Amino acid sequence: MISIVLVMIGLLVFGVLPNSLSILAISVVIIITGYKFKDLKKFALVFYLISIIISGLSVYFSSSSLLELVYTGLIGYSFIFVVMFIGVLPNKWELTRNLKRSRGMFSILSFILISSHAYLHLFMDFGIDLTGLVSFVLMIPLTIISFEMIRKEMSVSDWKKVQKVAYIIYLGLFIHLLVVSSMVDKIFYAVYLTLYLNNKLLKEFKK
Repeated sequence: MISIVLVMIGLLVFGVLPNSLSILAISVVIIITGYKFKDLKKFALVFYLISIIISGLSVYFSSSSLLELVYTGLIGYSFIFVVMFIGVLPNKWELTRNLKRSRGMFSILSFILISSHAYLHLFMDFGIDLTGLVSFVLMIPLTIISFEMIRKEMSVSDWKKVQKVAYIIYLGLFIHLLVVSSMVDKIFYAVYLTLYLNNKLLKEFKK
């Protein structure tokens, strides 16, 4: 697994992948890390702090290729993709159980790391896409309830109701990516969306 992570990181460093495959590569790194290290959430505050710093730096150095994966939103999208697909993986898999322990943390990290992307498009004349903006705004309440101290204060029914907003966010983000991306990336995003919907429907029918 370490060799897979190193290959993915190498591909990202050399910038040989289109955006859609960069997201896939980053997602693979996140998934393997989450699987191998079951207690990542113990260090959640450290990850949040590091992510805030990186996100802030990516705004300040928005022309630097070193932070391109951040200010283009690719790392943020990758965390969102991981959160999405955790929800449709079979519950009996060890992979699913391990990843679910960090799902709330991944959700918060996705918001932090995509915030610089949203900021640049809103306030720095990078251009605004309505579906992307709406999705980002809807991420705010979901991010808030992802903090364990907030989630503990909510009833199970209320938590599940708010969680349903996630499906609107997922759809909005995919529409956003399909609108702003190149043709090659559009094809891959369409494949990702199809795989997600297929697995989501299969899981629902099995209940």
